[in-house]
Amino acid sequence: MSDAEMKDPKDEIIEIDALDESADTEDDSSEGTNTEDEDTEDDDNDESIESKHIKEYIEILTKIAGDKYNYDNYAELLEVAHQMNDLDKIRQSAEIFAAMYPLSPEIWLRWLKIESSLATTDEEVEKVEKLFQRALSDYYSAEVALEFAALAMKTDSKTIAERIWKTLIPTYGLHTMKGRSIFEAYREDTLTKDGDSPASFNRLARIYEQELKIPLRNMEDSYIEYKLLCEKYKDVLTDLDAEKFERRYKQAKEALQRMLPHETALAALEAHCHQERADLYRKYIADCQTLLDDDEVQILYERMVTECCLDGAVWHEYVRYLHRCPPDAEDNTASPVFRQTELDLVNRALRNCTWSAELYVEKMRIVERQATPTSKMTILKIMEDVASAGLQTPEASVKVWLEYLTYLRRVTDFASEKERDILRANFDLAWNQLGRTWGVLADPQCKILQYWGRLEYEALGEPNKGRDLWYSVMASSDNSSRVGLWIEFIEMEAKRGPEAARKLYRKSITTAGLDDPETLAAAWLRFERCNGSLEQLISCQELCNATIEKYYKTISKNGPSNRATKGKRPEAMGTTAHKDSDASAAKRQASSMDGAGGSPPGKKKVKRTNDNLSDTVGERQEEFKTPAIPPLHSSSKNHDHSKPEPSKPQTVIDIDSESDAKAGGDQSRQVFVSNLSFEVTETDIREIFPDLAIESIELVASSSGKSRGFGYMQLASAEEVPKALSFDRRPLNGRPVFISNVARDKTTRPHQFKYSSSFEPNKLFIKGLPFNLGQEELRRLFEPFGSIKDIRIVCFRSGKSKGLAYLEYETETSAKNAVLKMDQHVIDGFTITVAISSPPPKKNPTAAEPTLSVGDSGGSSSSLGSGKKLLGKWDVKQKLSPMIPTAVLKRSAAAASEEKPKSNDDFRKLLLK
Repeated sequence: MSDAEMKDPKDEIIEIDALDESADTEDDSSEGTNTEDEDTEDDDNDESIESKHIKEYIEILTKIAGDKYNYDNYAELLEVAHQMNDLDKIRQSAEIFAAMYPLSPEIWLRWLKIESSLATTDEEVEKVEKLFQRALSDYYSAEVALEFAALAMKTDSKTIAERIWKTLIPTYGLHTMKGRSIFEAYREDTLTKDGDSPASFNRLARIYEQELKIPLRNMEDSYIEYKLLCEKYKDVLTDLDAEKFERRYKQAKEALQRMLPHETALAALEAHCHQERADLYRKYIADCQTLLDDDEVQILYERMVTECCLDGAVWHEYVRYLHRCPPDAEDNTASPVFRQTELDLVNRALRNCTWSAELYVEKMRIVERQATPTSKMTILKIMEDVASAGLQTPEASVKVWLEYLTYLRRVTDFASEKERDILRANFDLAWNQLGRTWGVLADPQCKILQYWGRLEYEALGEPNKGRDLWYSVMASSDNSSRVGLWIEFIEMEAKRGPEAARKLYRKSITTAGLDDPETLAAAWLRFERCNGSLEQLISCQELCNATIEKYYKTISKNGPSNRATKGKRPEAMGTTAHKDSDASAAKRQASSMDGAGGSPPGKKKVKRTNDNLSDTVGERQEEFKTPAIPPLHSSSKNHDHSKPEPSKPQTVIDIDSESDAKAGGDQSRQVFVSNLSFEVTETDIREIFPDLAIESIELVASSSGKSRGFGYMQLASAEEVPKALSFDRRPLNGRPVFISNVARDKTTRPHQFKYSSSFEPNKLFIKGLPFNLGQEELRRLFEPFGSIKDIRIVCFRSGKSKGLAYLEYETETSAKNAVLKMDQHVIDGFTITVAISSPPPKKNPTAAEPTLSVGDSGGSSSSLGSGKKLLGKWDVKQKLSPMIPTAVLKRSAAAASEEKPKSNDDFRKLLLK
């Protein structure tokens, strides 16, 4: 290797340095010139970037002026201001942003860190303190609170620091995951400012005791520190109550163990999972509410609305909670959370969710409850805000207008013609405003006109105007097919006289496409019995019979329409069309309405043969409104406390013998499906259960070959059965499909009508619910009172709610609190009744079945003509006893054929007596 190759790297560095030095010496003369050129170039670049930012800033301000509701424009404006490193522009853009929308904790934190770093004097610190107070009023943020704590530790003013701690400790010291950090900063600041003194140590002990009664993560470490403090300074510490302290610490620790799984689940969620986060918070609150103080529960609501700020439902739940459990503002005047009122909270909510109709409705109710002299003007201002905010759907607009008109009705003096005219003008304004905004989509059910028309009939005293409005209602959309609306219209017309009501009955029964003509016909018949002559009654019967006959012909030919199915009573749906011919079905339905034209009692019964055995089983299945076999595995829950349900009647036919023949296959891999539409095919069933490994499906058919609405699914393995059962009540063609186990042994089957006959102190019976209210909405309403064990909404077999529900709490106390708070609560215009579940006494199963006579509902007195005459299913008089279970009536009807019919002489003798 040559000498050149052996050169030390250090020598090479020295040579390079020497070259650099010589170069520097040679260029000494030009150095000043180059530096000046570079500085000029940098200045030009800075000016170019600054001018570019200024131009962008002005352009964004122009955008905001043209579209003040675009959130992204405000965020972009603030970002440009930060890029400019101009504090005045940052302040200006933040204030423009805050005037329209609340600033997120991240935006506040970025701004506040700049302000805190620049604040040196007490006056400047106080200005920054006010900014922190505004930030904490927008959203509950532990990160902003910790930065605020750093400001308290930074300032030399004990007054300012104490004021900051009074804001943070009662509010952010309750944060399960970050509260301990707040207390640690508080203790450190106390020691720094007070020094080592007995007073300082006693104050430190009080801070520990305050902290350790709150369920906070890692509270065991604080407990050890407290014990060490007590041991070290036991001679100077006073007012120590070890027993009380240990008891409260133990309670807090138990609550923490219950809370930590929820905190872990929340932390594991991705940032974009807003709905899942809201549901987790609801579950968190429901599970832990009984263990926490009201302030601690409110902090959970604050965290929920901060993390799900664009979900109007969570804000609405929080507002309702604050109404039920308002904080004591006098004890928390410094806390931005606990000093807020319902109105403050709903205003915060509407800054986040300007499109939420429920929040506007809630705000109007809050203002009305306050009953201040300015309430009327405030509610008018709310309606102006609604108009400028722009609701996203016509349904939301209708909801707000209905609430406003309802408020006006409550404050209107109907004795004053001027005030009546003002109310009418507002109804007219609402209707026209909706039409201009939404066109044909605006209020298709005419809820505004329905309400207006009813007021005209009643409080406003103009029934003719009310009639005109209701005719407009019935002419809109498909309202003319809604029997419920016709009956309501007729009820109001009856106030004008029986002839007006009769005219409307005649018009309504002849309307095409009625969803439930039987109910309308029955109502008209009752009306004519009470008010009409014999000729009018006969005319009514003839017209009603003709309408119902036409209705059933249409059903048997085309199947029930969706509208008809939705409006029909479930027990009348899909039963007649497949059992009878068109004419006979219509005649039976028409005659059963008034007892005319049916088979008379005592007519000889045709003996059944094996050929029509399956049809008979199908008829009995529909008569009892339950699947033939087996009983539904969930049917034990489907009871109604408003009337006791009958036990399953004994029948002459052995249903099990047929079910055994029909089922076949390996019973351990088999499930029973029922409540199917008669048009459902095997392919339809496979399509709605794609997750199941289905080996075969057998639908039970009648002798005519038509499906009877139930059948069997053979699964690939026994392990698939629990999975199949979990799909119980999945909808198919608008009907819930019932899935249950195939139990061969009668003794192992669940009882068909099983319900508790004893007082259930932890279970609520709720009635009067809106029919569209779901289980989750009901849970949200009742969760604040305690942990819910089970909820069941009582439904028809079509899946439509009956407006009844059972809700079971874990504890009796929760149930009692719910009754006190929620009874007579109004939900979407429905006033609900909430009571502790106390079912009527169950019938003695060993007692003989009662024999029902005409006019006798269980008493000992005999009726006219016979003491033991049994009701047949053809006899309309069975409707006179609505509280008698249908199955009992039918069982009595079956037994009627076995009795010898009475002759005319028998009746004559009874009458002569």
